[in-house]
Amino acid sequence: MQKFAFSSFLIATSLFPDIDTPNSSMGRKHHFISAISKHRGAFHSIWIPLFSLIFARVYPSLRGPLMGIVIGYTAHLAADMLTKEGVMPLAPFIKKKIKGPFKTGHFFETIISAAIVMFFLIQPMC
Repeated sequence: MQKFAFSSFLIATSLFPDIDTPNSSMGRKHHFISAISKHRGAFHSIWIPLFSLIFARVYPSLRGPLMGIVIGYTAHLAADMLTKEGVMPLAPFIKKKIKGPFKTGHFFETIISAAIVMFFLIQPMC
């Protein structure tokens, strides 16, 4: 059950940061969020994975799904850091952007994100 929860949360949260994008699958389903939120702003920061790590320490019984959140979300952020648009991982407190050389949606960005997700999906649960 832990592996299923881990995998489900990993896949879902690898898509979640784009909830602030009207064109994304998450943004289309939750258009009210993409209407009021700046793309690659607060939803593209490390706060959700960081708090998930803290909760995993406090609530060990939820470790599987919470680690899925940490890894899925972080994989998305890592891939977006490779793009020219970049992300501000410490937003809204620090506005420093981390950027890469690729256009958004570039094949390399997709490969990196998919490789991270696949790596953790095939790992045995600890």
